[in-house]
Amino acid sequence: MDSAQMSMKATTSVFDAMVQSELLARLEKLRKVSSENGNSSEFGRFLAEVDAALDKFEKGTFGICEECNQPLEVDRLLSDPLVRVCLDELSDRKKRLLEADLEFAAEIQRGLLPPRDLSHDFWKVDYVYEPAGIVSGDYCDIIVSGGDLYFILGDVSGKGMAASLLMSNLHAIFHSLIPLDLDLGELMTRANRLLVESSLANQFATLVCGKANSKGEIETVNAGHLPPLLIKNGVKGELDLAGLPLGMFCDTEFVSQKVKLRQGDSLLLFTDGVTETVGATGDEFGTTRLCESINGFASGEPRDLIAHCLGHIGSFRGNEERRDDLTMLALSFV
Repeated sequence: MDSAQMSMKATTSVFDAMVQSELLARLEKLRKVSSENGNSSEFGRFLAEVDAALDKFEKGTFGICEECNQPLEVDRLLSDPLVRVCLDELSDRKKRLLEADLEFAAEIQRGLLPPRDLSHDFWKVDYVYEPAGIVSGDYCDIIVSGGDLYFILGDVSGKGMAASLLMSNLHAIFHSLIPLDLDLGELMTRANRLLVESSLANQFATLVCGKANSKGEIETVNAGHLPPLLIKNGVKGELDLAGLPLGMFCDTEFVSQKVKLRQGDSLLLFTDGVTETVGATGDEFGTTRLCESINGFASGEPRDLIAHCLGHIGSFRGNEERRDDLTMLALSFV
């Protein structure tokens, strides 16, 4: 067995152990609720389904479609370990129900997004949020609290519904912690601990969380994300201090950095859907092209900065299909 096969086997074993642990936890909860509320047929059905899923681990058939014997979609297993058949084997009725659920999930996700073209004190903020599919794993937020302007942009692990659920979890975590007026490093430490305790072991998020005040001062913490671009006095540079992603280890500590902006200066945050956009030649757009696209940009309006960058990204991509969620957030001190 070569190193690649060994790595794949180890990854599969970790995934199986993770899902099995999740199923055992669900089984224990079901038994407790069932004993407290009486043994209804609905509880009995769920108990039977969990038992059947656990039995598949013993037989080595967990994660295999019962109809075509092919592997099930990983993101569906992560969000629902009781999945039994792959998407191709679903009946037309079930496919329509699944599509309706996805559309509803997308509507909920859109409802979690902050207002567009927002102004607060001397700050203007705007963003673009473009899922590659029906739902997105990108997280974008703007929160005003205690006179400060908080901004968050990140990218969670995985794709599809599982990623969108983790994005919603992050939204709830930050909206519950920011009103506590914590030091930014402590805010991230608590958010990290909550994410570790409420998600599976292979789920994490890279993100930048920042706080801006009325004096033009910005404090940021980067949890393993792409460095934001600072456009200051016409000069572009990266805020390149970064730590570990959120949700990987419970006791992770985070370090912040501070920068002061003057009138007309801006900060641009983006996910890898920007830098990993693929053009007709197969090359990626990259951070260098993003920086070059800002050359000559004079407006201090965040929406103009984003539109300017999107124009260059679209021209580079041409007719190539977009492969990943794309999110950008810009704020300017005016």
